[in-house]
Amino acid sequence: MLRLMGLLVVSLLLVVQPARAGDGPAAEALVKQAVADATAAFAGGPFSREVSRDKVSALVSKYGDIAYESELILGRYWRKATEPQKDSFVSLLIPFFVATYAELIDNKSGSTQVLFLGSEEMADGVVVKARIMQPAEEGVDLSFVISRSPAGKLVISDAIAEGVGLVTTIRSDFTSVVRGAGGNLDVLLDAMRKKIAMVPAAGR
Repeated sequence: MLRLMGLLVVSLLLVVQPARAGDGPAAEALVKQAVADATAAFAGGPFSREVSRDKVSALVSKYGDIAYESELILGRYWRKATEPQKDSFVSLLIPFFVATYAELIDNKSGSTQVLFLGSEEMADGVVVKARIMQPAEEGVDLSFVISRSPAGKLVISDAIAEGVGLVTTIRSDFTSVVRGAGGNLDVLLDAMRKKIAMVPAAGR
């Protein structure tokens, strides 16, 4: 379950517009394709950091918008940031995700199975429900929130397991660091660089 969540977190995009009524089938199709693409991309790993970043970038390009995601993750701190700080954050976000989920995003066994349980229209979007199955483990329920970007594109806006949203957690952690530093975004940027540097460039 954790491996699949690691695969998917890199393609998530925080958005502010709910999906429209009737988007259920399209939302389910989007999640199924994202799961298939992420699993296939990292099958046969581990890969080097450089290769992993390229794969992650491709997923983000297809299912999200890293610049817009950066803005919404930081919220008011983004509006206060200088242009160099914004550029740094955008450039660090994908490498940070790769470093954070380095042990999870390489799908060596390919044994994870996803059982899709339908969708439900909610006030903030369409929720696609699934159950993650792995050998010798109990199934884990995972929900994907599907919303629309300002451009009208359906995107995965969060993945929720055991009541915890992955993107929501990342946003909370990042803003907590900046708030604890008195609003100094450079503290977060330095922490992200340190995390990235800690991951060995092992693999292919």
